Order: sequence, then structure tokens, then C-alpha cells
Amino acid sequence: MTGLTRRTFLGFGAATAAALTLPGCGGSDEGSSDGLRVAWYGGDPVHKAMDAALKDSGLTVSTERAAFADYWDKLATQTAGRKGPDVLRMSMTYFAEYAQRKALLDLTGKEIKLDALDQDVADSGKIDGKLMGIGQSSITHATFRNPALVESRGGKLPATWSWDSFATFAKDFAADAGPGKYGTTDVGGNIQIFEVWSREYGSEVFGDRKLAAGKEVIEGWFAYWDDLRKAKAAPAADVSAEGGSFETSQLSKGAAPVEFGWVQQLTFYQPLVKNAELAVGAVPGRTAGSLRGQFVKALDFWSVSAETKNPDAAAQLIDFLVNDERAVKAIGLTLGVPPSKKSRDLLAAQPRTPAGQAIAYVEKIEQQVGPSPQPWPKGYGELNSVFSRLNQDIGFGKTDPKAAADKFVAESARVLGA
Repeated sequence: MTGLTRRTFLGFGAATAAALTLPGCGGSDEGSSDGLRVAWYGGDPVHKAMDAALKDSGLTVSTERAAFADYWDKLATQTAGRKGPDVLRMSMTYFAEYAQRKALLDLTGKEIKLDALDQDVADSGKIDGKLMGIGQSSITHATFRNPALVESRGGKLPATWSWDSFATFAKDFAADAGPGKYGTTDVGGNIQIFEVWSREYGSEVFGDRKLAAGKEVIEGWFAYWDDLRKAKAAPAADVSAEGGSFETSQLSKGAAPVEFGWVQQLTFYQPLVKNAELAVGAVPGRTAGSLRGQFVKALDFWSVSAETKNPDAAAQLIDFLVNDERAVKAIGLTLGVPPSKKSRDLLAAQPRTPAGQAIAYVEKIEQQVGPSPQPWPKGYGELNSVFSRLNQDIGFGKTDPKAAADKFVAESARVLGA
């Protein structure tokens, strides 16, 4: 293997951190010297939206884009070589890693208007008291639902669920619908949905850069999804392993009436479900209707490389992307629900459209959700993969929920203690 992967970069430690902050070595040899290099991750809708927005920025830019995993591999290599893009899309998954490696520029005092942003979004980009990124969206957890699929079997989707009542719904639907149909997709390996479960049971997943969720809470989550798979209410592990994209989701294929994700993804799923109108709703709670496990927060940011030669122009571009009417309209909801009431109103999305539903959902629940959590800790990306793999191992019969919880606790101590 040639070059650095995101894993080798993020595990480099002090030697890499020092290399990233050597004076007199800034800038990039890629792109034009008088323009900005702008990089982001996403699929075709994101790429088209960003291209349309940047045309009106008034700045000379060159662009780099990739799918999520490929983006981080490339960015790790670029950053370690001090050749990173000037402006980059940064995920909370790796935000703390890059900020604490001093790979990002502190944007405190830069000419970026923050006063219109939702307060949780404005605060989300702070790490250790420094503004390391500008939230590009207000997002929250959600379930995406196909009411028509349930009604075709003589049922009806409830407005809210507890985790217990959701399990009953999923089992009843699957039993009635028969082979090849499921009550839900399997998100047992999704640590971001587990975060809702953990918060409902009294603890953040992580806090003060260590694991905060108890082993019993983790085991309970893994056992919950193991039970749904065994009841054939959620897909078997081999079926889920063939998925992993919006197109291959059991929701998109018409095989399950419920999928989990982030609210803006409703706009991605709806075009794939052509014979039914999808709806968006909350994730189940410990009791039906409880939203204390959810939060509204920016989980993606616009950041600036610490090595940029054009910090003022980079800040100007971020201000444009977040606040300018032309950029707001071009980007729409491809990066998430816009992070200010002004921008959401600007889109004038019709209530029955996916965009309109997503915006209304965020504005409806923002006063009902729990407090915003701390930034995910350094090492989160690796633990995200560990969590997913453990759920898959349970599904394939390689381990059980108790052993998987023990393993996650041990891996968290190793990764977060490094």
C-alpha cells in the first residue's frame, strides 16, 4: 500500500503532530497559487449542489470531491504532507482528531457571520475553546417511514414508539408480510443511533474523552437487535452486509417500512421510493414520545487548513457558503437542514416535499430534544468501525451481545487511552 490512509495518519501521534505545525512550510503545490482549493465528501447530489454554489462565490477555486471513505484517506495523505485543501468539509467523526493535531485553523475573529446560526450549531464547532469549524447544517436523528407499505398489510404507523413497542411493531409486520419483508432495517451497528439509546438510559456514549456508556447499556443495545434478527423482524446479517447505501437499503427496495438516519437523508431516500410518499419521525425512546436521547447539532463543518496561504479568502468562502442567499438556494438540503431560520425560510420548501418535511421536523423538535453532546473524541472513527463490526459478528454467530459489549469497552479503553 502506498501513501497514508486516514487510519495511519490519525494514529501517528506526536511525531505527526509536530510535522503538521512546523513553521515556514505552509501552503500547497496543488491548484493555483492565487485561488482556493475546496474539498468535500458526498455523492452526486452534493457535488452538483456545491458546483452550483461555488459559481457565485466570486472567488477563484479549484475543487476536489470524493465518497466519504475515499475522502478521508486522501485528506490524511495531503495533511501529513502539508498539502491539504484550503477549505474542507469536516465531519464530527474526525473533527477532534484534526483539531487536536493542529491541522485546522482557529477561525475565532475571522469575518464569518455567526449571529444568525442556530445556537447549538454555532457552538458545535468549538474544541478546547477554539472555533475550529463552522457548522453547515442543523441535523438530528430520524426514522424514515413508508406508511403505504404498512397500510397495504392492514396496519398503521404510530406517531411515536418506545423501543419496546417498536420491537413489537417490527415483529408483527414481518410475521404478517412474510419472507423477504422486515419490520425495520438493522442499525444495531450504528453507533450514532445507539447514542440516542444511551442518552435515554442516562449517559452520553463518550464524555471527557472516554467511554461514558455502561457495559450493561451497550449489551442491552446489541441484544435488542440480535433479538429482532432472530425474530426475522430485521434482516439477517448476510442481507444487511449486501447493503450499505441509500439504493440498497431495505426501505428503498420496499422490503422494510422503517429506516434510521439523519433527517436530511429523507431527501435522498424519497427519489428512490417512487410508489409511495415517505414520512419522517423521531427515533424510538425509552418511553413513547421521549426525545431526550436526540439532539440538534452540526455534525459537519466547513474548516480551514492550518497550512493555508489564504486564510482571509478561505473565511470569506465559508461565510458565503453558510450565509449567502445564492449558496443557500444552490445547496438546499444536500448538506443537511440549513443552520439558520433565515436560510430555512429562504428555501420556501413546500410542506409535503421531503425538504419541507425535514425542515418542519427539525423546527418542531428542537425545543424537545436533549442537550447537545460534547464533540466526539479523538479515536471516534476507529470505534465507529469497531461497533459496526461487533454487531455484524453477533449477527453471524461469531460472538454474543455480552462478549461484544465487553470487547467494545476494552477497545474504547485502548483507543481513547492512546
